[in-house]
Amino acid sequence: MNRNQMILLLLAIVSFPLIYFFIPDSEPGSLSSLEGVTLSNFSGQKFRLAGQFVEKPLLLVFWSVTCGTCIEEIPFIIRLHEELKNKMTIIGIHPPGYPPAKIQRFVKKYPQQIPYMLAVDEQGTLIKTYNITVLPRTVLVNRQGKILYDHLGYAPEGEKEIELAIKSHL
Repeated sequence: MNRNQMILLLLAIVSFPLIYFFIPDSEPGSLSSLEGVTLSNFSGQKFRLAGQFVEKPLLLVFWSVTCGTCIEEIPFIIRLHEELKNKMTIIGIHPPGYPPAKIQRFVKKYPQQIPYMLAVDEQGTLIKTYNITVLPRTVLVNRQGKILYDHLGYAPEGEKEIELAIKSHL
């Protein structure tokens, strides 16, 4: 082994521990913190997720006004909110790209008042982090953004099972 190869080998050996110690741990499907996540309300006002919602677990309900199953799920989410609002916070997360005024119009015309917070993930931070590709999707996360429970889809006959699974993580 010549001198240049020896130096390269030595640099490689020294680099691996440095990379291990200086790159933060993160696993797929979690954030190291909710600190950097910014959402918008339907008026376009931005707010930081961590600034308001870190004292309890968060139930992120990914939905869209263009998704029939998502709309069918709303009464169930309202019931969950009414029953568990002291133990968790629910936020309905709409993906970006749909006019907020149309979402707001849908919410105003909806037969029931939606008591939980609704927001748009304009930057797609949560959608990317939790790999949201199909709606509706319900994700219960802790203060750090780590997934405690994850459910894809909605069917009325599965409500009890979903509710029990969520309660078991609170």
